[in-house]
Amino acid sequence: MKFKLFLIFITLSMLTAGCITNSQHTTQEKYDLKYDFEKGKQYSYQVLATIEKPSTKVSGTTEVHVVNTENNHINLKVLTETTANTKSEAEETYYINMSTRGKITKLSSNNLIVPEIQLELVPILQYPEKEFAKGDIWNSSFNKNDSFFIDDNLVEYTVFGNNTYECLGQDEISVNAGKFDCVAIGTTTNYILDVEFKSENKSIHLKTIGTTLGENWIDLDRGILIKSEYNLDKNTITNYSEIYKEIGIENAYRETPLKSYITSELLNIEGN
Repeated sequence: MKFKLFLIFITLSMLTAGCITNSQHTTQEKYDLKYDFEKGKQYSYQVLATIEKPSTKVSGTTEVHVVNTENNHINLKVLTETTANTKSEAEETYYINMSTRGKITKLSSNNLIVPEIQLELVPILQYPEKEFAKGDIWNSSFNKNDSFFIDDNLVEYTVFGNNTYECLGQDEISVNAGKFDCVAIGTTTNYILDVEFKSENKSIHLKTIGTTLGENWIDLDRGILIKSEYNLDKNTITNYSEIYKEIGIENAYRETPLKSYITSELLNIEGN
C-alpha cells in the first residue's frame, strides 16, 4: 500500500527569493505579502485534478493545521486525502516549517513530498522581501535531496528547479469560504526530479522533467492561498535496466508523458 501511495505521488507530482524586476510604475498600488496564519486555525481546501492520458479525475481535500507561529516562522501540519476515479487512493500527513514569506526551511514526511512541484498538495508561494506592484517579476529556486523507506525499501531523491512569479493585479474572489480581496500571482516552474527506488539489491531509476504554469489568488490581509489553477506538463523516464540485466536486456526504459490540470479552492477556516 505504501509503495502504491509512492507511485501515486510520482504520477501526480510531476524556493531563495530573487530580486523584483520590471517595475515601470510609480502610482500603482503596492503589495507586501506575508503568511499571517493563526495558531490553532485549520484551513481546508478542495483539490481537483484532471489527467489527460490515461484519462483520470482526482479529487481530494487538504487540511492545513497551524501548529505554531513565532519568531517569524510558521509550523504546519498538513493532511491530504485523494480519490482517483471515485476510488479512495491515498492519505498523507507531513509537517512544514516555513518563514512568513513562504520559504520552506524544513519538511518532515514518510513519503515523497515536494510542495514546490506537487500542486495537489496546495501551492506554497515564496513572496519577495519587499513591496511589489502589478507587472513586477521575482524569482526563487529550490534544490534538495532526501531519502525515506517504503516497506523496508530505500527511496532516495534529488529535485531542483526555479520559479518565476509575476504580479497580475488585484481582484475579488468568491469561493466556498467567502469573498476575499486578492492579488493574483502568476507562476512558472521548471524542475528536474531524480528518484531511485532500491529493492533486493537492485534499483529502479525515475527521472522527471516538468513545467508548471499557474495563477494563484492570495488574500491581501493574511497572505493565504484562496484559489489556484495550474497546468502541469511533465515527462518521466523509468530505467529498469538493473532488473532486466540478468535476462540479457542491457537497456530497459519506459517513457511516460503526462499533462494535467489542477485547481485548489479554500473551503473553510476553522479553529480559535
